[in-house]
Amino acid sequence: MDTLQQELLQELPEFEKKTQLFYHKEMSVKDYKGYSGGFGSYAQRGGDAFMLRLRMNQGRITKEKLAFIVSQCQKHQVLRTHCTTCQTVQFHDLKPEALTAIMKEALENDIVIRGGGGDYPRNVMCSPLSGVDPKEAFDVYPYAKAAGEYLLKIINKYSLPRKLKVAFSNSETNEVHANFRDLGFIANDDHTFDVYCCGGLGNNPKMGVQVGSHIDPKDILYYVNTMVLMFMEHGNYTNRAKARSRYMQETLGVERIQEEFKEKVEVAKKYLDHDVVITPYEIQKTGPLANKLPNRVIAQKQEGLYAVYYHPICGNMSATKWQELYEILKDMDEVEIRLTPQEDLYIVNLTMEEAKVVLEHTQDGAQTAFETSVSCIGAATCQVGLRDSNHVLEQLIQDLRSYQFKDHVLPRIYISGCPSSCGTNQVGAIGLQGFTKVIDKKPYPAFKMSLYGNASLTDTRFGKDAGVILQTDILPFFTELGQMISQANSTFDKWQKENADQWQALLDKYL
Repeated sequence: MDTLQQELLQELPEFEKKTQLFYHKEMSVKDYKGYSGGFGSYAQRGGDAFMLRLRMNQGRITKEKLAFIVSQCQKHQVLRTHCTTCQTVQFHDLKPEALTAIMKEALENDIVIRGGGGDYPRNVMCSPLSGVDPKEAFDVYPYAKAAGEYLLKIINKYSLPRKLKVAFSNSETNEVHANFRDLGFIANDDHTFDVYCCGGLGNNPKMGVQVGSHIDPKDILYYVNTMVLMFMEHGNYTNRAKARSRYMQETLGVERIQEEFKEKVEVAKKYLDHDVVITPYEIQKTGPLANKLPNRVIAQKQEGLYAVYYHPICGNMSATKWQELYEILKDMDEVEIRLTPQEDLYIVNLTMEEAKVVLEHTQDGAQTAFETSVSCIGAATCQVGLRDSNHVLEQLIQDLRSYQFKDHVLPRIYISGCPSSCGTNQVGAIGLQGFTKVIDKKPYPAFKMSLYGNASLTDTRFGKDAGVILQTDILPFFTELGQMISQANSTFDKWQKENADQWQALLDKYL
């Protein structure tokens, strides 16, 4: 990593120069976006402030990284941060001088910003409870870590057509969407991986192609290496709209992808020395068993240890909340934060007494499944966003609280501000994607609605397009839906299956 750090530090003066050019309107939005994205930074809408995406490798925030977040927020007056669906932390509303200063200090603290955006391998994702989940096949974190380190070593050595997303899933929950990423590894009970490639969300979403069954975990880097080479060989370098790996399914076909992938893996095994050797790590900490688990507390597979679940509304975290968490966690042994792809946090490796302290300090988070709904940062901040998804969700949650709907009356929903699907709208039981609806030749803010998406391995499916809802109709729609389900004393999942006619009538009313 030292060599990479030196390389990246040497790039910062040029980055700072171009940032100043853009800030003073001497560089176009398009040119700056194409350049800055590779550094994990983008100009916000209007061009007067910037965001910076900090890689939290495999979604893990150690106490050292938590201290870094807190210190940088204090030093540079960062008031607004966002937990992303790629298990990273975004700083927002940065001025140019703060932007490069944070980037430099991040690198000096082993936090890589390179590839946080642009045409690079992104943060390698990992099931957030890997290593502590009693229901997992096995702990996939060491392998996700090895893949992440490998990709960081080559991040400045190859030119990819677009971004490359890699994920490791430890269970059927499949929170990281491993079977529809550019490359995904899914753990089996016999301590092997199934491997999928060329999947992805966004326009023309695709489920992945299976290219490995029950592979030995030591071989994962041969598959990572092969995916990089295949993407470079067959990815579209001329049309960015079709430069994602999922379009290789259209140009090559499934069978050819499978055949070529297999051949390239065998060649890699013959000529490369990429076997992954894992040194097992066991958590030494223990605690007394609890008779009853409070809400939001999960028992880990380590006896006497617990995790606390916390969902900041809309994934937004204030600087003061990060500081509050640091102050209560800094003296707790082996405790860390795990980010999820649903913008949640788990605080893990707690004794029950520690868990109770964390619970007290996280009461401001989601109280129902609906309040855990997911949104990208939205068009008020994002240059390419079409609708302000974040504000729409925040306002929706606030307005619906007055009805005091019981938990699970409304489901967790997923909202993206544009077709990029950063809010992962296709995986939701209800998904919304920023759109424009034309009525009498006049454009109105709206969202495409999709239904019945599911990321679980037992029934993975993308949501089906249901129609378009006006932005002004979103609150009335969910209000009426909640009232109908409450009157039936039911839950959304049960009600919409047992009351198909009423459900369709409601959809027809608003779509």
